[in-house]
Amino acid sequence: MRMYLKIVLPAIIITSLFACTSKQEKEKQKLQSAMTTYFKANMMDSTSTLDSFRLVKMDTVTQKMALYEQSSLLLGQVATLVELSKLNNEDLSNSIDKMRLYSILNSRGLVEVEKNSFDRKNRKGDLLRYETDTLLSIARAIDSATKKADSVSAIGFQARCFYQLRRKDQSVQRDTAFIFLNTNKDIIKRSDLIKLPYYVDFDKF
Repeated sequence: MRMYLKIVLPAIIITSLFACTSKQEKEKQKLQSAMTTYFKANMMDSTSTLDSFRLVKMDTVTQKMALYEQSSLLLGQVATLVELSKLNNEDLSNSIDKMRLYSILNSRGLVEVEKNSFDRKNRKGDLLRYETDTLLSIARAIDSATKKADSVSAIGFQARCFYQLRRKDQSVQRDTAFIFLNTNKDIIKRSDLIKLPYYVDFDKF
């Protein structure tokens, strides 16, 4: 009996490990196939040819990581608003200089036209400041929530994939693509996982 166990037990363990490994490999291949299809349809230039696409790593996305990402994206919008504010301030300064010049030239009509332009730019500056303050307030709240957020449980996954494209001129592009998945390993949009609590409509500026 002992001899039997010595022979059979290791064989059972090896068979189980092989079956488990084989199942994991099949799941990875299935996932990579789905990601390749998604990449071709949504992330790749249609004029290029995909030479290779490989799933390299699957990272867990936790609530804490998602909040960090939210804060980073919001601060990125703040940076854009700050640049727009700088340009608007320059426009305001130019309008003041023009009104002074038109006043010296005693051109009331041009002064009035430029004053209306100045008022519009001034209202735009108020709106830019409002949006900036709103984003900073939300970012501070997110930073506070991040300290208590779950850093273990998965709310989704981020797949890191290496790919190679061949352009029409036969030049080659190699880069990394990041694809997001929910806890069921279904591919989703990044915005579905990293849900921003506030969006700035930059078109109104």
